[in-house]
Amino acid sequence: MIAAIVLGLAACGSDEPNTPNETKSQSIESVYAADTDVHYTFDIDMEKDSSSIYFYNVVFTIGESKSPAMNIRIDAPVTVDKAGTTYTYSGTNIIPWMLRGTTWTPAPSFVVTNLTCTVNTSAKTFRMYFNCHGGEYSDSGTLKL
Repeated sequence: MIAAIVLGLAACGSDEPNTPNETKSQSIESVYAADTDVHYTFDIDMEKDSSSIYFYNVVFTIGESKSPAMNIRIDAPVTVDKAGTTYTYSGTNIIPWMLRGTTWTPAPSFVVTNLTCTVNTSAKTFRMYFNCHGGEYSDSGTLKL
């Protein structure tokens, strides 16, 4: 009984303010491109050193050549603005991961440089750009929110 009273007093005497829970991680999807089925998932985890961008059915153009449609993942540091609505991935010399069957495999011969990707949850938009394997990739679109 005394232990219950002590625990009750300790809980009531907490000096920590009562603040709402902040979202530390979330997964945001883009709208599918109807003609190509290209879409993205932006996994954002503010408690980790990096977060992931998943690319589905993307085709890369290098010169006049095009890659087959593929699924890749890029892990990069992400920051958030003060309003908590704009997330920015950025980095260089990033080794992407390719989905081979059901296994994510590193692809060190396709190093990603100059990555900039902005995800704006207020405007429900994304915009990305990076260089890879002698080519560049850029896209922008709408988020499903």
